[in-house]
Amino acid sequence: MTVAELSRVADPWDLRVAFAGGGLVVCSIGPVCAAIWRTKPIPSLFEMQRRQLAAAVERAPGNAAFLCVVEAAADPPEQELRDASAAMIASHGRKLAACACVIEGAGFRAAITRTVLTGISLVARTQTPTRFFEHVSAASAWVGDRLGRRDSILAEQVELARQRLATAP
Repeated sequence: MTVAELSRVADPWDLRVAFAGGGLVVCSIGPVCAAIWRTKPIPSLFEMQRRQLAAAVERAPGNAAFLCVVEAAADPPEQELRDASAAMIASHGRKLAACACVIEGAGFRAAITRTVLTGISLVARTQTPTRFFEHVSAASAWVGDRLGRRDSILAEQVELARQRLATAP
């Protein structure tokens, strides 16, 4: 291949949107399954997220990651879906290399939510390294480090996915 041909080859970390609608976009970015929540999670949308994460883990066991972004305006899920989220992550065990959850917002509610979730994750029995963040950029850097990718492509692709969510029905 010539240099010109190589420059046209798609990056394996390109954005692939699996679902966008109802306040949720779920996509893959290389071995990362990303879910961006703009609204309160409901069971049918949660199931879409669960299926896409399972597919990502199946494609890259041990090298897959999950990045969940909860936008500042999204209301928290009911206890049933919080429990289902913990079970979803735990079910993949060591096949999931990392789980990063971004709770956006600078206010008291967001800070308390991140603190509570961090505490819960310390008690939960999961083999997956899990961290909570305020910003996508920090979460993307942490996930990238865990997967051996040290550029900003993950954060950039999450922003492109947000744009898809903004135009979704």
